[in-house]
Amino acid sequence: MKWRLIEQEAYDAAANMAIDQAIYESVALEKELPTIRFYKWLPSSVSIGAYQNHNDIDIAACKKFGIGCVRRMTGGRAVFHDRKDFTYSVAAPLRAFDYNIKNAYAVICSWIIGALSDIGIEAELKNTNDIVAGGKKISGNASKMMSHGIYLQHGTLIYSIDFEVMPKVMKIDPEIMREKATSVTENASISNDEVYSRLKNSFARSKKITATGLSMKEVERAQSLAMSKYRILALPKEHFSKSAGACYAVHGN
Repeated sequence: MKWRLIEQEAYDAAANMAIDQAIYESVALEKELPTIRFYKWLPSSVSIGAYQNHNDIDIAACKKFGIGCVRRMTGGRAVFHDRKDFTYSVAAPLRAFDYNIKNAYAVICSWIIGALSDIGIEAELKNTNDIVAGGKKISGNASKMMSHGIYLQHGTLIYSIDFEVMPKVMKIDPEIMREKATSVTENASISNDEVYSRLKNSFARSKKITATGLSMKEVERAQSLAMSKYRILALPKEHFSKSAGACYAVHGN
């Protein structure tokens, strides 16, 4: 199978989630190849699960510290995305993973684990969607089975943790966060650029890769989605939110 790779760029929270949806739609309509995308968040942001209560995070603290907020299309708990962290998305037919969602999770997460191994960090997959190093969460991942048999998974790799701002925004005791979460910089002395290189190489390994940017239609679609959907935290009236907390409070999304 041929793949498209979109190199890392930084966007605000709404744009990042809008781009992921625009890519999924392109792949679903077979206008673009199955796609691996890397991106960063500028400013640092929080993404909350598709049906999560937005009051699980401290909105006032987000405004105080200039933290962006967005509702993901995938489920799970709130995730803090520091501007130095790494985020990926994969949009591909489920047949690429033997028509098995559990296998898709394991395969894609193995690419992250492979990159960490290349860095010298031993990690493993726990509770389906958490990658842990030394018993602490270093990567959280979420997925959604979309229409047309297309599978979407995105997740983050923590490069460093701001133990001053992050606990306030996520409503977590700082000591609990220290017990539950870790980062690349706590486990290895390596530059941000080098981590990205290792991550990209691991995702691309043994694949036929074409590196391109977004198509003009994807850019236009993402701009529309960012304004109409992803700059709004509230759920549509027909949906009900549920409290889920932060992904750093417990293992598992």
